[in-house]
Amino acid sequence: MTEQPGHSEELDVDVAIVGGGLAGLSTATHLARRQRRVLCIEHRPWPRQAVGESLEFSAPALLAELGIDLEAAGPLGSLFPKTSVQVRDDSQEFTVWPPLWFAGPPIWCSRLAFHTDRTELDAQILRLALDLGVQVLPERVTAVEHDGDRITGVTTDRGTSLRAQWYVDATGHDSRLFGRSLDLERVVLGAPRIAYWTRFNEPPDGHGTKLYFPRPDAEELTWAWEIPLNPSQISVGVVLSSTEVNGLRSSGLEPRDIFARSANTIPALRRLAEATADISLSATTYVPYRHRRSIGPNWVLVGDACAMVDPLTSNGVTAALRHADQAARTITRSLDHRPLGRHRTWAFEATGPATIETLNRAIEAFLYRPTIRQKLGLRSAVTLYAATGVVTNSLYTRLNPVTFPRALACAAMLAASRFWSSVASVILAQVGALRPRPLRSET
Repeated sequence: MTEQPGHSEELDVDVAIVGGGLAGLSTATHLARRQRRVLCIEHRPWPRQAVGESLEFSAPALLAELGIDLEAAGPLGSLFPKTSVQVRDDSQEFTVWPPLWFAGPPIWCSRLAFHTDRTELDAQILRLALDLGVQVLPERVTAVEHDGDRITGVTTDRGTSLRAQWYVDATGHDSRLFGRSLDLERVVLGAPRIAYWTRFNEPPDGHGTKLYFPRPDAEELTWAWEIPLNPSQISVGVVLSSTEVNGLRSSGLEPRDIFARSANTIPALRRLAEATADISLSATTYVPYRHRRSIGPNWVLVGDACAMVDPLTSNGVTAALRHADQAARTITRSLDHRPLGRHRTWAFEATGPATIETLNRAIEAFLYRPTIRQKLGLRSAVTLYAATGVVTNSLYTRLNPVTFPRALACAAMLAASRFWSSVASVILAQVGALRPRPLRSET
C-alpha cells in the first residue's frame, strides 16, 4: 500500500477523497484511470464488515466498467451467483424475479445478478485503485476548511494539511463529513432502523436471496435476510425499527439477545442461532435520506455520504458505483477546464441522488407502510415494489445520463416513477379496503 507521511506536512493533489469504502475507492479508481493524482484518506484498516451483499441487476455492468472481471470474481471470489429472491412469512413462500419479457423493450432488464462478499469485493477494488497509482493516507480528517461554499483544504488528526482542486466525501451516512461541515440540508426518506448481522460457516441452500417477514401485518415491519456469500458461508441479518430496539434495550436485552430473539421467530434461522455458541455481531443504525445538495463548486458527495437507500431495496452497491462514475466524470470535466454550469450540477443532483429518493419512496409506500401489506397482502406489496424498482433501475441504465439530454430524460423518468409510487399506493389501498375479508370462525 502506498502511504503518505503525516506530521504537519502539506500535500497537494488533484482530488482528495475522504473515505475508503466502496464509493470512495470506486471514485478513486475511475479518476486514476483518467490520469488524475488521487489521494484517499482513510483511518480505518481494511478489511471490514459491510452490508449490501445482495446486488440488483444493474450492479454487474457497473462492476465490469470499474474493472472487476466478473468471471474471475466468482463463485469462489467476491461474487456468488444470484438466481432468485425468495420471500417467506409465517404462512407462505414465493419467489420474486423479473419475468422474461422484462429483458426486452421497453424495459431492457438484465437478468444477471450476484451476491457479494463485501470484504472481498472492497479488497479487490482497493487493489485496483492502488495498482492505478491511488495513494492512501491512513489518517482521520478532523477539520474541513471552506470559504463560503468552496472547500479550501482539510486537516487530519496527525497534522497533515491537504490541498486539492476537488474534494470528495465518501465518509458514509454516520460521518457525513461535508454535510455537517457545510451545513447541508437533509431530506429524510424513512424511519430510523437498526440492522444486526453476522456470518455463519454454513453451505447455502441454493443461490437465492432469502427474505423473511415474520410479522407481515404488523404496523412496524421487521424483516431478516439470508444471503449466500460463497459455497461455505452465508450472511444472516435482522432489521428492526429503532423504536422497537430501544424498547428491547430498555428492558435489559443486549444486541446478541435481540438478534437471537428475532431469529427465533424464523425456523430457518433459529437452527443456525441455536447451533452457534459464540455469535460475532455487526450492527448499524441508519435513516434513509438524501442531501438537497450533493455537489458544489469543488466538492461532491458519493455513496451513503450523499444519500442512503434502505438495504431492503438491494440498491446500496449500485448507488455507490453510480455515484462514483458520475462524480469522476464531473470532476474530470472540471479539471479539463470545461465549465460545469448550473445545468450540469443540476443533472448530477437529478439523477444519482434522485434515484435513491425514488427507490426509497417506493419501498416506503408499498412495503414499509402497513396499508398495502394489511389490505392486499405481503405478496402484492413485495411485487409492487419489486416491479417498480426493476423498471426504474433498468430504464436508468438504458438512459445512462452521461450527457445533459440523457440526464433530462432520466430525471423525467424518475419523476414519473415517484408519481406512480405516491398515486398507486393510495389507489391500491382504497381498492384493498373494498375487498371482502375472510370470515373468522368463532369458538
